[in-house]
Amino acid sequence: MDTKVVYQTDHLGIYTGKTVADRSPLEPDVWLIPGGCVEVAPPAVPERKAAFWDGRKWQLVDSYQGLTVYNTATRAPMVIERAGALPAGYTLEVPGPGQIWGNGHWVDDIPTVLELRYTVQLAAVNKACLQEITGGFWSAALGDGFFYESQIEDQLNLTGLILRGLGGGYICRDESGVTDFRDHTGDQLLQVGHEFTSFKLQRLRKANELKQALAAARAATDLDALNAVSWESAPV
Repeated sequence: MDTKVVYQTDHLGIYTGKTVADRSPLEPDVWLIPGGCVEVAPPAVPERKAAFWDGRKWQLVDSYQGLTVYNTATRAPMVIERAGALPAGYTLEVPGPGQIWGNGHWVDDIPTVLELRYTVQLAAVNKACLQEITGGFWSAALGDGFFYESQIEDQLNLTGLILRGLGGGYICRDESGVTDFRDHTGDQLLQVGHEFTSFKLQRLRKANELKQALAAARAATDLDALNAVSWESAPV
């Protein structure tokens, strides 16, 4: 037999797997051992352990390589890249939303949870409100229903035309989906502006009502009520 199994270690001496050594063509009793390999088989390796060659024998050492751990102060995750003991200030225990580290475990901190949820819910209300306001609206200024874009640039363009007090071509889409510049009188543009203002105010009022509900739930430390608030939960 011209090969035999040997046991590979990395630059730290940690066992990484089996490989083979070839017999020397010049010395039949000599094996050409690859760098970092040993001829002694490692012991069985339990979970969260690694076999370490200390130069004379194998030892079992702690290993969390490839696992995600969490900083007990910041909750930030980190993937362990090498064998060794668990880094100080880290745990394998996964934190729940808003939990803090105490007595060796993640525990609920209701004030923190409330503040986190309040911040998330408030941002969701603001985002939904802005999306509706800038998502376009329907107007009957031309007699039939036409859809007008309402991004910030569109709002500025419409305001500029209204301030001129003159009519002109303004882009809109009919109910069949055809978008075109259509002639508007000054009064029709003014009506489009009034209808957009009404449309926008309705959304702002809705957002304000939801924000008041969030503030009330926060003040009452009512997490269920806080979670129940959503843009869809209140009509326009």
